Amino acid sequence: MALKTVVDTLDGLDEAVKSLYAEKDGKFILQIEGVDQHPDVANLKSAYERVKEDRETIRTERDTLKSKVDTFPADFDAEKWAKAKEGKADEAALISLRQTLEAERDEWKGKAEASEAKALKNALDRDLTDALTAAGVTTPMFAKLARGHIAPDVKMTDAGPVVETDMGPLALVEYVKRWAAGEGKDFVKAPEGGGAPGGKGGGAGKKWGDMTSGEKVALHRENPEEYQRIKAAG
Repeated sequence: MALKTVVDTLDGLDEAVKSLYAEKDGKFILQIEGVDQHPDVANLKSAYERVKEDRETIRTERDTLKSKVDTFPADFDAEKWAKAKEGKADEAALISLRQTLEAERDEWKGKAEASEAKALKNALDRDLTDALTAAGVTTPMFAKLARGHIAPDVKMTDAGPVVETDMGPLALVEYVKRWAAGEGKDFVKAPEGGGAPGGKGGGAGKKWGDMTSGEKVALHRENPEEYQRIKAAG
């Protein structure tokens, strides 16, 4: 049995295990050495570092595009600009020049916003895929369905990607781990070997209403004929 990181009481624990916990703020915390080398912690740190790098890249691209927005177009006429400053410019020419500058500004502004949005989306998609893989959701079809289910709730913050829950924001890696252990457990790839479930016909003996969404997807992939039979039977 795995040891819990935090427990409310030491009652019920083996005497040999109790010494591994230290009390803090009314809780008992498992004392761990080398926690930074734990795969889950290492994945979280790696994801955070990648987010920081992506945000820095976005800032650089944004500043580069902004500098272009602030420059004049290549066909800028210095003589016309000088006349404009002296109040001697032709009104129609001045309006045309202003429209040209505004169009140039809006074009680069749109490119900057699109580039930033794309970079953020790519970063979130990559981090979500990594989190699902770490949680055991590796079957392509299941991973695609899981991404579609979770992605709309993922938000980017200075601390990295999070998901808002009833208990507040939760780091994406931790959220996916809990989701895969609960609601999404049917999306986790079954262990191979002696512990693996049977092959086709995994829905045999079950009614359509008793099957989870994950079981339905798995049955459709493994045995379409059985899937249709159970679905038609209701």
